[in-house]
Amino acid sequence: MKGAALTLAAALLACSAERQPAPARALPTPLGLDAAASTSAPGAKPDGSLSFSIEEFAPLLADPSLAGAAEAVERGAAAEAARLVEAAMAKQPPPRAAVPRWQYLLARLREQAGQAKAAAASYELAASARWPLTGYALLGAGRALVRAGRLDDALGRLQRVPLDQPIADETRLLMAEVASRKQDFDLAIATWRAHLASADEPTDWVDVSLRLSEALLGRAQRLAPGADTSARARALEEIEEALSLARRVRLRNVGSAGVTTRATRLEERALGALPPANRDRLRLLTPEDHLERVRVLVAGRLHQRADEVAHELLQSLGGKQRWAELGCETSVLRSKALAGQRAWGRAADSLSEVIRRCRGDDLRARALYLAGKYAAADGRHMQAVALYGKLEKEIPGHRLADDARLRAAFSYYELGVEARFTELLTRMPEDYPEGDMVLDGVFRLALRRIEKGDWSGAASVLDRGATLVQGRDSARGTELSGRERYFRARAWIATGEKKRGLDEYAAIIGELPLSYYMLHAYSRLVEADPFRAQRARDEAARRAAEQPFTFAHRPEFDQPGFLRAMELLRAGDIDAAKREIQVLGIARRGAAPEILWGVTLLYARAGAAKLSHGIARGLLTDWLARWPAGDWARAWELAFPRPHRHIVQRETRRTGVPEWLVYGVMREESAFDADAVSPADAHGLMQLIVPTARLYARPAGLPFDSRSLKRPAVNIALGCRALASLRQEFTTNPVLAIPGYNAGPGRPRRWLRELPRLDFDIWVELIPFRETRRYTKRVLASRAAYAYLYDREIADEVMALPLRLQY
Repeated sequence: MKGAALTLAAALLACSAERQPAPARALPTPLGLDAAASTSAPGAKPDGSLSFSIEEFAPLLADPSLAGAAEAVERGAAAEAARLVEAAMAKQPPPRAAVPRWQYLLARLREQAGQAKAAAASYELAASARWPLTGYALLGAGRALVRAGRLDDALGRLQRVPLDQPIADETRLLMAEVASRKQDFDLAIATWRAHLASADEPTDWVDVSLRLSEALLGRAQRLAPGADTSARARALEEIEEALSLARRVRLRNVGSAGVTTRATRLEERALGALPPANRDRLRLLTPEDHLERVRVLVAGRLHQRADEVAHELLQSLGGKQRWAELGCETSVLRSKALAGQRAWGRAADSLSEVIRRCRGDDLRARALYLAGKYAAADGRHMQAVALYGKLEKEIPGHRLADDARLRAAFSYYELGVEARFTELLTRMPEDYPEGDMVLDGVFRLALRRIEKGDWSGAASVLDRGATLVQGRDSARGTELSGRERYFRARAWIATGEKKRGLDEYAAIIGELPLSYYMLHAYSRLVEADPFRAQRARDEAARRAAEQPFTFAHRPEFDQPGFLRAMELLRAGDIDAAKREIQVLGIARRGAAPEILWGVTLLYARAGAAKLSHGIARGLLTDWLARWPAGDWARAWELAFPRPHRHIVQRETRRTGVPEWLVYGVMREESAFDADAVSPADAHGLMQLIVPTARLYARPAGLPFDSRSLKRPAVNIALGCRALASLRQEFTTNPVLAIPGYNAGPGRPRRWLRELPRLDFDIWVELIPFRETRRYTKRVLASRAAYAYLYDREIADEVMALPLRLQY
């Protein structure tokens, strides 16, 4: 089981349901040990059917009597948590109908603690009732019995698991493991083969492939000496299958030396078992094998090795094969490997023959685009605009065509040909009406005019941009919504239309609450007319409070899979619940908002902030146009959760960093994924790299290795110390701690010197790193939302962004 499978205590203790959790209702089968128990459950109707409100859901560990167990789970002390749950059950036995779920929770804790026999006993009790998780309890019992070495008993439990549920694959794989340990290779091989064939690429394909390879070799090498010709032929085929499986793992693995070693040994073992003729034929890798290796190395950012393998492959290709699909794709990948080493010129030049010789619109478009991008990075902007122009002319319908237009405009700007820069961006809406880069092009043109002080020219461009997003502005999210409207309002004021501009500020405040550009609009309206700014905010909040927001019951919530998901979340089994909901297909883009909000609420109540926040932020947009007032405050709280609250409170008290800033950074750095690892090798909730962690860990006596940085207590403690240091460094301009956290403190200081006397809103737009520019906007919006939701007394101060920086 993954460590994140059990819900963490902080979110649980903050759960609104601090009452004795009621048995889940609307169950088509009774929760208790017999049918009579169900009819006495809360919510039972006279006819014995059940109904429930999704808002009544509460995880078991949110029960006040289990507060100590929840805290132990957060610390990773599963054995202590199990002991506390058992003691609570002994002190106040749960209702008979709820016994199975309590036993299931206890079983999971015991299993995590390594107490296999005790876990099996609790799973057996949970499986003795007819309820939604009977199959999961049988699977858990089988898993615990395998670990206890009771293989026959485990197989008996696994054979009773219903295979029409999402646990079927896990059950079959465990049966295959039991079969393998019992030397029943026929059953193990058939099961592993079926699993690998059941999906394009199962998440556990590496482990299953290696297990299957071992089993195939084991069966083939046990062939009796006097076996007939057909048996020998089958054995030979299985050795070759084992070789193919092991080789695929070796070629596609870049993250684990142990996996590579194991795969290599199996590969060598398979080759050694082959007759010499077959061995010689199969020892050498095919060109396709090498191409797959290059692709994986590039994806894994092992650029130097990818360059070497790609170069060797290209050298081995001759004649037509060199410029056929395989050779052309290899060349494109090699250019990416060179660019990954910052060899921009070589990367661009390596694509010249690809562009001249290779066929296929998609490949040519990618080659032209990358060659232009790398040439521009090398300072060769004339070459870049020629390549981009070629892409637009030859393949105008390709998805990269509008990207090429935008980059070509930037290269003309670098060349000082501003008229061409203006012309290309001006024509973008007509030339690419469906292009995803059009708004960026329009805004960049307006920004250039603002830089030059041409507010009148900027206004006309921004008016065009605002028209393009009309009716869908709020759905762009808190980072982008209102961008064109805000700067258009500034342009109106700068050109003498003050009333019109202030009216637009007020409209933005009302329509795009707590978005980044709304904060700027609010700050400027506060300066011009603070009473009007307050009134605009209060009126918008009043309107939102008058609009209903509820967690409505949906027929989808009555499905067996959803009811299983609820019970799994009740026991803290987040991963299994997520799988059930994924199989149902109800938490997806385009689903009814009522369904998505219901799933979001369940995840939030179960302490799965990463999942709940992800749905609210990624799939729902209705909340973005309403202030967090009245019932809509609940929607905003789901989009801006506060996981690990007691850790954050402890560390903010120690460091003086406000909670709202810590959560704003955490939300934008990792989206509350404690296991997150970035391409820059930053780890955990607040995305710390090891050298930075070391700097703050040593004085505090904390660990700073990559594994420790995935522990919330360590990561939050070090992240708070880093923020405190940055806030102290930027006392004159405290908001610069935000870009400093992302790009390092030296860069904001340099940008401040290079861009003096600029208003803060324009200064942010001119941050040269796109990642840091976007990050700064997102954190500023998030910290304001957290302050408004949870620290209203300080909200006005946090919402007011500086109009200009101090120099």
